[in-house]
Amino acid sequence: MTGPQPAGEEQLRYTSAPQRREEILRWMRRTGYVSAPELSARLSVSDRTVRRDLQRLADLGLAELVYGGAVPPGGAQPGSPFGARSQAQSRQKRAIAHRALQFVEPGATIGIDAGTTTLELARLLPPDSDVTVVTHSLPAMAALGERSDATLIGLGGLLQPATQAFTGPDTVTAVSRLRMHTFFLAASGLTGRGAYCGTPLDAEAKRAFIAAADRVVLLADSSKLRQTAPVPICDYVQLDAVVTDDGVIEADRAQLASVTSLLIAVG
Repeated sequence: MTGPQPAGEEQLRYTSAPQRREEILRWMRRTGYVSAPELSARLSVSDRTVRRDLQRLADLGLAELVYGGAVPPGGAQPGSPFGARSQAQSRQKRAIAHRALQFVEPGATIGIDAGTTTLELARLLPPDSDVTVVTHSLPAMAALGERSDATLIGLGGLLQPATQAFTGPDTVTAVSRLRMHTFFLAASGLTGRGAYCGTPLDAEAKRAFIAAADRVVLLADSSKLRQTAPVPICDYVQLDAVVTDDGVIEADRAQLASVTSLLIAVG
């Protein structure tokens, strides 16, 4: 037999919807993502009630709905489940990936970083590109694995569940033995000083790719300019281009354009 429910959760079951939604917002802001089934269990209410709460928060501009739950407006935070982050800002990410295709020359060897926007690039590679793709991203490998028109070099190592990427010494060593025309970089956050990601292992893999590439193109939706991450990847001067969406504010446009080529995707 289960013990008595905590008083706070028992109370939330019967109190007004506004109080329940405040609690949902508190959890979402703390974790960067909330799932409907988890909220249903924690609040002791039905899935239908939770989904109604999430829809109301989305209507108020306080949350962004993704499959199975919600994230804060402007996108999921670094460390949120990969599936949630891949759905946030999805329209902008596809537009960015489509714009970035101009850097993919037929027959070239390209590196695709582990990230949700770079995953869209892997999915959008045209069938006549005849490229060789180097990646440590498990979702990118899955997207390209059955294509006969592209050569896939998948790099192994230690799988990081949050990023769905292989990292560690084996990954870095494998990258260092290769050469790429262009590396499409992903980042968790951007500041005035450069690009950042979530863990040292991720940063090491990204830096190895940067060192092995003749050209580095950062793909990042504009929400990244409002997010922080703890580990530096590189300065903007190491980038040949940044592709972002039209949600970037004018001050950030000016700053990015002053140090690297800036492309704005509209979609």
